Amino acid sequence: MRVESNIFRRFCLFVLLTIFAAFLFGGTVFMFGLSAGTEKLADRLGADIIIVPAGYDPHVDSVILSGKPSASYLPDNAMDELRALNLEAIDKITPQVFMATMKASCCSYPVQIMGIDCESDFIVRSWLPSSQKITLNDGEVLLGHHNAGNVGDEIVFFGKSLKIAGRLERTGMGFDSGVFMNRKTIIDLAKSAESMTSQKLAENNNLVSVIMIKLKPGQDTAQIARNINKSLNSKGIYALFSKRFVGNISSGIVKVSCIMKAFLAVMWGVSVIVIILLCLLCGKRRVFMSVTTNIFGTIAGIILGGIIIMYGSGYFAEVLGLP
Repeated sequence: MRVESNIFRRFCLFVLLTIFAAFLFGGTVFMFGLSAGTEKLADRLGADIIIVPAGYDPHVDSVILSGKPSASYLPDNAMDELRALNLEAIDKITPQVFMATMKASCCSYPVQIMGIDCESDFIVRSWLPSSQKITLNDGEVLLGHHNAGNVGDEIVFFGKSLKIAGRLERTGMGFDSGVFMNRKTIIDLAKSAESMTSQKLAENNNLVSVIMIKLKPGQDTAQIARNINKSLNSKGIYALFSKRFVGNISSGIVKVSCIMKAFLAVMWGVSVIVIILLCLLCGKRRVFMSVTTNIFGTIAGIILGGIIIMYGSGYFAEVLGLP
């Protein structure tokens, strides 16, 4: 009975340590991953200022970060209004137009379709593999990393066949589930979709959803965004500078991190107490066996935590709405 009792005790210790180690390791990696991802988000966006429709701020998060389909638009003269300001600090400027698909026979699931200006784009095309030199012609698309399809295949939206010209590298943002095409193609697609859903883009070819701005080095991003807002807010145009955009995301991550840190601290404290108690109960003669069990339990927990992070990170990102 004593032998069986000792085996059961060591087994319980092994299981407890495995669970504790899995939570500690997985939680720590997850927390640091969130923090590191936030620091690089502004660079990944590639733009210093994002021009959006007034009151559209929350939806930018959904489109850029999670790829949630949206079809909102700036006033049709937004580009002209920006050019009229004569901002010498601007280095690059490019418009993007969004068109959301729907669950219908044309599409297996809703995706975000983005129209880009191929001549001025410095956001989307930067995520193409360096080996791919692509001219995005009419009727061609670029696929985000998560979308199925090979270069040269055809993809169908609203009864219109489009050729896959290339695939983007993984971005960690909503771009991974997006489909990209030039402006003429997305307008033609909007006209094809008119019989299924209302499309403002089919009626007005000048509409854009967001405008991405890259400033010259050394410029005060926040001040330029304030100047744009002062001049154009009354016209339904709002400038969101990327540091503030990332700051909004960071504030959410800080809250998650605080919860995770508190949880990890409790787990560390409980694990230390449990290990000490179990070692004391084992007696001096069984200390070696207890230490051995601790080591193997910890190793098993780290492996389990690593597996959870490896295969569950995509699910966590989707639930939290974060890259």
